[in-house]
Amino acid sequence: MKKIALILLSMVLSNFALADGHGHGNEFPFKYFLHNDITTDDAQATLAGTRTFVESGVFKDRGVAVGVYAYNAGGGLGASHMTMFAYPSADSLPGADLFQASEAHIAYQAAMQGAGNKTVHSTLYKSVKEYVPADAGGKYKVFLNMFLSVSDPATYASTWLKLMEDTGVSDAYGMREVVAGDTEGVTHYLWIGFESMADLAKGMDQMSASEEVAETRETFAGIREIKRTAILTAGYESITETME
Repeated sequence: MKKIALILLSMVLSNFALADGHGHGNEFPFKYFLHNDITTDDAQATLAGTRTFVESGVFKDRGVAVGVYAYNAGGGLGASHMTMFAYPSADSLPGADLFQASEAHIAYQAAMQGAGNKTVHSTLYKSVKEYVPADAGGKYKVFLNMFLSVSDPATYASTWLKLMEDTGVSDAYGMREVVAGDTEGVTHYLWIGFESMADLAKGMDQMSASEEVAETRETFAGIREIKRTAILTAGYESITETME
């Protein structure tokens, strides 16, 4: 049965996992993520056009998923929304004929232009590690995002992932590394999923007050700089449908 769920992203590394609990799960099928930050004159038309694009079936052979998210709080760039394309491998990334690949692609471009969409920034990420519970469905709709400059990726990744596991603030979280497209010195992107904005605020309070965070502050201070933060809410996503 076809099921379209509102789960992330950003959705959102070399091994992405569907977890039964913290740090335990099966390999997740997405390895690369293209984030397109946009402005739009018609968010509903953007959602409808994206849904039609996915339901055309053009992504089935490559196992690609698409999501549209709204910025509740943005750290810059002036974007109001983000469209994310999730790819299971390098071979599934867009070809040179992207804009004319099919009638569905042409119709999608026309729909986005008709909605007044303008891309203000695009970044291609590669998955480092991510977790989403197997029974998540549409549970996680609000996502805290952090854009970082990291000088010691291996140490930061292992420390942050352990911190997420130890604090238990959320079972849905991930880390991605920049492949290309960032102009602010950002090297990595983190996301943490919550059921609501209220849960996000409470979760961040819980995390800030935890002993685990206090113990990692010195380590983090020497190897990372937070460039900006953002909050995204899922409007449409085809990840669950694509995985079935």
